[in-house]
Amino acid sequence: MSQLTLASIPGFFDLDDAVLAGDQPLTDDAIIKINENAKFAAVRPERISMGWYVNGNIVGLPVSPVDGYAYSAEECSFDVVGFCSRAPGTPFTPGQADHPPIASGGGGAGNVLYFDFDITPSTRAVSTAVSYYVEGGTETPTTDGMVKVRATCIRSSVDN
Repeated sequence: MSQLTLASIPGFFDLDDAVLAGDQPLTDDAIIKINENAKFAAVRPERISMGWYVNGNIVGLPVSPVDGYAYSAEECSFDVVGFCSRAPGTPFTPGQADHPPIASGGGGAGNVLYFDFDITPSTRAVSTAVSYYVEGGTETPTTDGMVKVRATCIRSSVDN
């Protein structure tokens, strides 16, 4: 739960410098706009945990826990934190907030040769690739792995 809670989604107001000049009266309208700008500044950049995912899952668009603002895809970039080379155990729901259980074994024999965890920006599809290798043997590529996804969001102020 967020420590900051706003009753409504704040907007940005461009105030002319003359409004805030010395020897000028500070109006109620200007005070309200300054207050809205401060609220907007407090939530414009947000880092939101999106939960846990595996290969093929689609990450949803984030909603601010502060004021319920629904972000568009253009306002977000997603970071993948590789967590485990194994698949999740059960129960597992894509996007769950709690740490998922870990499956008892990997999808291939041998040691992990490499892993690649990513999100396709246009579709928000998660891809995981873990390859196992037995010394003197063969490589076994899999789609094992679990990742935690975090969204870095910057609100647009164009329509406010």
